[in-house]
Amino acid sequence: MDNLKKDEVMVSEGKVHWAILIIPGLFTLMYGIGLIWLIPRIVKILTTELSLSNKRLVGKYGLINTKAMDSPLNKINSVSVESGLFGKIFGYGTINVNTASTIYTFKFVKGASNFKNVISNEMDNYEEAKIQQQAKSMAAAMKDA
Repeated sequence: MDNLKKDEVMVSEGKVHWAILIIPGLFTLMYGIGLIWLIPRIVKILTTELSLSNKRLVGKYGLINTKAMDSPLNKINSVSVESGLFGKIFGYGTINVNTASTIYTFKFVKGASNFKNVISNEMDNYEEAKIQQQAKSMAAAMKDA
């Protein structure tokens, strides 16, 4: 995340797991036909970005048909993780972020369950900080009255 806003701190970053290259790589080495399957996965690794700050979640994926999100933490309704057999073995999964407007899906994210937990913790911290700021504002207003 290059464009951090005022009082914003980078918390975590999601990366696509290298394990998605194993099977296409084997087919490429053995038969030469896995290249068709390998190239899109390399593009996925190079073009997927998922960053979490203390105020928002920013993500982007795709080369030609791109999809991007930039959502404040208080606008995220839910975050879920899906993981199949290979995902469990190699430690990756699919993260689904449900916002008020749409659902964003980030596939093959390394440590997806841990990343989901970090998002949930930051969402809680964001709400707590917001409540504390409102309380300070109310106390200052009552003091001035």
